[in-house]
Amino acid sequence: MKSKAFTLAETLVTIGIIGIVAAMTIPPLINNYKAQVTATKLKKTYSILSQAMNAAVAKYGDSKYWPEWETSAEEVLRIYLAPEIINAKVYPTASSQDKTMCYERKPQFHYNGSYQYGWMNKIYMSSPFFADLTASMKLLDGTCIGLNGVYPRVPTYGKLLFIDINSPEQGPNMAGYDLFFFQVEGNNIIPRGHDWPRKELSLSSRTNSCHVKASLGGLVCAAKIMEDNWEIKYW
Repeated sequence: MKSKAFTLAETLVTIGIIGIVAAMTIPPLINNYKAQVTATKLKKTYSILSQAMNAAVAKYGDSKYWPEWETSAEEVLRIYLAPEIINAKVYPTASSQDKTMCYERKPQFHYNGSYQYGWMNKIYMSSPFFADLTASMKLLDGTCIGLNGVYPRVPTYGKLLFIDINSPEQGPNMAGYDLFFFQVEGNNIIPRGHDWPRKELSLSSRTNSCHVKASLGGLVCAAKIMEDNWEIKYW
């Protein structure tokens, strides 16, 4: 008895179907994996920072009385937080908007040619980073952490803390994707947007929400991730 083989046409159709299925399923799987890795690393870094803050408070007292807040964010990192994190490297306050965090004279990803980071809609981020205000430190795994001091000229963004989970040398350098925002309040590190109504965290019509169509979107994505039990559901 002769076995029946596939014809060339049947083989091509089968390969085509496999290709279509792969094109439909592989990108979402990759995206889900990246989202999981991002959320996991953000949670780890948040834990490291919280532990460092607790240790510093135990040594030096209530953080609101640390005098360096009003003189130098670099000194806050160097004196209080970096010593509590193994091999954390402190960088001086930014000299310009294209060198805001962990700048090492390496090729950097830039928005509009002059800005190190962008919002979710890919518009360049001119604030809340500020030259001569934002200092930073890099962890062993490449995570870059920025911090603002408390200066009268920018009271809204004082004690704002930034986490870039994969360093400025790697893209997308975008809020909500590899850049996340927290705030030092009292002796605690909390996500920006922690006091927003939950439904507004991803509301496209609200400025700074965690939605790609929002104006200046991405400021509160850390709060959104934490509300969703450390999962990213907005990619």
